[in-house]
Amino acid sequence: MKLTFTSIITLLLLLVLNPENVLSQVQNEAEISSSEMRNMLDSNQIPLHRATNTEGSPYLFDDFYEGIVSLENGYTTRPLQIRYNTHTQSIDFVSGNLAFNVSGEQIESFEFTVNGKEHQFKKGFDLRGISEDDFVEVVSEGEATFVVRHNTNFFEDAASYGQATQQDRYVTDEVFYLKVDNDDFNRIRRPNQRRVLKNFDRFENELEQFAEQQNLDFANRLDIARLVDYYNSLAE
Repeated sequence: MKLTFTSIITLLLLLVLNPENVLSQVQNEAEISSSEMRNMLDSNQIPLHRATNTEGSPYLFDDFYEGIVSLENGYTTRPLQIRYNTHTQSIDFVSGNLAFNVSGEQIESFEFTVNGKEHQFKKGFDLRGISEDDFVEVVSEGEATFVVRHNTNFFEDAASYGQATQQDRYVTDEVFYLKVDNDDFNRIRRPNQRRVLKNFDRFENELEQFAEQQNLDFANRLDIARLVDYYNSLAE
C-alpha cells in the first residue's frame, strides 16, 4: 500500500513539474510502430513497386506518403509510410525495407498528407450505395460536410485472335455526398453547378459569385471542397 501511495505522489509531482512530458508518455502507450503493426495484424508482404503493364492504378496515389492509421483494436500507429488501395479497400504500409498489406476490416480510420494537403478517411457513414464499414474521404467538415467514396474496379481484357498483347485496366469511380446544416447526406449524381448549389438554402448569391470568380469545376472534388469550405466560413 505504501508503494502504491508513493507511486501516486510521484506521478502527481511529475504532472505538476512537467505535465506535457508525462501526458505525452501516457498518450504514446497506445501508439505502435510499423513493425508492431505488422506483428499485431494479419498482413501480407507485397512488392514495393507494382507491375506497369496494366492501365490505370488500384491506388489513390501510387507513392507512399507519411500518415497515421487507427486500428479497430484501439491502437494507433506512429507516423509511417502508407498508401490506400481503392480496389481492395486496404492499406499498404512500409516496415523497414519491406511493404505489407493489411485489410480494411482491421482499420478504423487513417490519414496521410500529399503535397501539404491532408487526406482523411473514416468509416461509419450510412450513405446511399455504401455501408458503414466502407471508407470515405472526409474532404470538408463543418456546417456543411463533403465526403467522397473512392472505388476502383479491375477489368481483365481477354486476348483475342490477332491481338498481340492483353491490356488489363483499373477504372476508378468517385461518388460525392454532401450534407448541409441539419439535412441528411445527399448523393450528387453527375455533379454540376446546379446539382451542387441546390443543396444550400443560405448564401446562395455568395456561393454563385464565388464559383464564378474561382472558375470552379464541379466535377472535381477539390473544387467542391473549396466551395464547401467557403460556405463553412460564411456560416461561422
